[in-house]
Amino acid sequence: MSFKWTKLFRSYDLEQFTGTDNGLEGHADRYTFERKDGTTVTADNKEKFVLENHASFLGYHSDDMRTAFPFKTFNTLEEAKNHFNLEPHPAHTDRIISTKVALHDKCTIKITLEFTSNQTWKDFVDVNHDPQNPITHGMKQFNISFEYDKDYPGGSDHL
Repeated sequence: MSFKWTKLFRSYDLEQFTGTDNGLEGHADRYTFERKDGTTVTADNKEKFVLENHASFLGYHSDDMRTAFPFKTFNTLEEAKNHFNLEPHPAHTDRIISTKVALHDKCTIKITLEFTSNQTWKDFVDVNHDPQNPITHGMKQFNISFEYDKDYPGGSDHL
């Protein structure tokens, strides 16, 4: 019996930064954002706010991140597919039977992977979490500005 796994992905729009920009190219504190708790974080590049290992990281799924960078919007499924370019990693070719993609709402792409079995999905997860060569969400490429909805009903109701 096959097994289906679904995730919803959104993309923070780094071009729509709501903090301040002093406009000084190369300045260490060019971009500034005030967190909900009143603390201020700065960076020389907006991408550093979405890098988990940087001091200015705002936190995936956080109000701060979603305030600093509104989600990118899409008018069509093709536009979203082109932006996300989410394709299962070649390491999973034998595990995945099919991939279905839909536009869930104007900010969200829905991806459903069908596996040959529940055990095959578990193998998929294990391979993705390999300590030496992890595969982010099982995808060939994964942009740092992407967020997935970890609480999507049906995404993990099998566990």
